[in-house]
Amino acid sequence: MSVVSERDAAALLDVVHEGASATGREPFPPAVLRRLARLIPADALVGYQEVDLSLGCIVLDRVEVLGQRDTTPVTEATHRFCTQNPLRDPLRSRESRVLKLSDFYSRAQLRRLDFYVEVWRPLGVDDCLRMWLPAPPQHARVIFLERGGRPFSNRDRTLLELLKPHLVRFRVNAEFRRGANGATGLTEREAEVLGWVGNGKTNDEIAAVLHVSPHTVRKHLENIFGKLGVHTRTAATARWSALGTTAASATDWAD
Repeated sequence: MSVVSERDAAALLDVVHEGASATGREPFPPAVLRRLARLIPADALVGYQEVDLSLGCIVLDRVEVLGQRDTTPVTEATHRFCTQNPLRDPLRSRESRVLKLSDFYSRAQLRRLDFYVEVWRPLGVDDCLRMWLPAPPQHARVIFLERGGRPFSNRDRTLLELLKPHLVRFRVNAEFRRGANGATGLTEREAEVLGWVGNGKTNDEIAAVLHVSPHTVRKHLENIFGKLGVHTRTAATARWSALGTTAASATDWAD
């Protein structure tokens, strides 16, 4: 693993702070992805997407920064030459490693590919960096960074690997925030806290995940109990579930 410089460590913490402070229901708000793009420079595209592989890679959720480009001209070529892309989601959706396109092809090999000529080159892409997050069966969730010119380095891979547990938690937090609806009366932060309670986290562990103090977690729980009319953590999660709120499964996140 590459050594992380003080400057990189500070930029990495900026990403973590931005993600921990996020509100709303997007899994990765653009502000988080922009900080990621400053940490790991990518001039072509930075983004996140979730796809349903059972439906032919139908995109269910997508957030992009930098690129936000029209890929229509290359869509047909993407499907026609897809087997030349070693980072395609149907092949890598359960991959635990962070992978680079340059792990598989030298620059000379890459430029001889039909996929490069018809897809990557028109989009200004010479290397890709991919990290897959835990996902339900037949789904893929991936953070992607793409750039032209120089390939991604081992330093870039190391930084993304260090961020992975935080990025997993940011996505789960956003899913919990979706439970903050009229039926529960909970705020988005209270929904986050209750979501982690339902996944067996202690107050101290929740405080660490959300980058708040244990005292703040206790206050949120007091408010949650009052709003749901319960007195225990078990009753709160049961009441939340009874109101039709879904939460991420413990299999969807990792410590």
